[in-house]
Amino acid sequence: MSKTVGIVAEYNPFHKGHLYQTEQLRSMGFDRIAVAMSGSCVQRGEISLLSKFCRAKYAVDCGVSLVCEVPFPYSSFSAEGFAKSGVHILKNLGVDAVSFGSESGNLPLLCDIADYLLTEDFEAALKCFIAEGLSFAQAREKAVLNRFSLSREIVSASNDILALEYIKECRKLCWDVELIPVKRRGAAYNDISAKDGFASASGIRQRVSEYRFEQAAEFVPDEIKQNFINRLEQGDYFVADAAFEKTVMYALKKLKAEDFAKIPDCNTELSHAFENAASFSANMEQLFSNLPTKQYTRARLKRIMLFALMGIDDSLPQLPPFIRILAMDKNGEEIVKKASDISSVPVSHSYRILQDKNDDCRRVIEKESFATDLQSMFFKFPSDSRSDYTTKLYKK
Repeated sequence: MSKTVGIVAEYNPFHKGHLYQTEQLRSMGFDRIAVAMSGSCVQRGEISLLSKFCRAKYAVDCGVSLVCEVPFPYSSFSAEGFAKSGVHILKNLGVDAVSFGSESGNLPLLCDIADYLLTEDFEAALKCFIAEGLSFAQAREKAVLNRFSLSREIVSASNDILALEYIKECRKLCWDVELIPVKRRGAAYNDISAKDGFASASGIRQRVSEYRFEQAAEFVPDEIKQNFINRLEQGDYFVADAAFEKTVMYALKKLKAEDFAKIPDCNTELSHAFENAASFSANMEQLFSNLPTKQYTRARLKRIMLFALMGIDDSLPQLPPFIRILAMDKNGEEIVKKASDISSVPVSHSYRILQDKNDDCRRVIEKESFATDLQSMFFKFPSDSRSDYTTKLYKK
């Protein structure tokens, strides 16, 4: 009997480490791999390097069965919000297991920590440490380390942080799904250097930003290597250049503290800090120097800035109200058929179909479509807008 495993990913871009994960899963007997992938924006508060259609195609060309979209703004929420949205999509697809990258690879420990993070004891410890002046991330880390005897890496490593959130969401849904960590190989999540023939997505993007296209392509699978180089040489990738920076600064300068306060993840302190910092800053470097970066992570600040640019407030539904198909092979078609019968939200490859389902679908589609148009406008060589409506579904 065919077994389907689900992954929440960004593939920004798809690289050899991602291929390694899919190969490991196939060796475990999973012949179908379904992925909930970030749309045009990613979790660290940035626009993705390549279009979601290109990234989805690369994944399917490298053995993934189905790629669905985690639309903006859900794709750029905190680790908890991002995981919640991705797991929601995978559950509605009816997968048999959920897999994730992990620095530790220690599933029993990850499950124990995730269970602790759902307790009142953890909430009490968290509040106590935040009251002492620690940031949320620091307080969370200290609460876990006080409870468990372990190295701090497991609560600070990027993949393990997301792994804990995936496990938590499965627990919250009472979803008794098989959990499969795949131990990360090669360079660390944010490491720019390569290791053992693997480079992180951050390292690949760094090489692209320095126009070292051939070096960047060394770390993507052979199946997509030449197409990857061609796209880069054609300028078919996003660049956060001076024009984009000015666009962001313009958007921020228009807002008052009460406007920032409506943005997800922006509290009262941050809303006033953003108004003040934006008014006194001429560029992004000055802006960050004028923001409370010791108390808040740069990723959180960047997410707030991206939400401000895109006009995101807290009025959207808590979870993606649809499942949008980006690419698939024949096995993926079988997953879609099953999802169409069991999903609590509409499933389609077409925004034209989905936007007519209900008002929530329409409002979220407007945001993701706008993000896609903004991305294409700031490609190295700008491309056509409205690609969310003109790009055909990729079937392998």
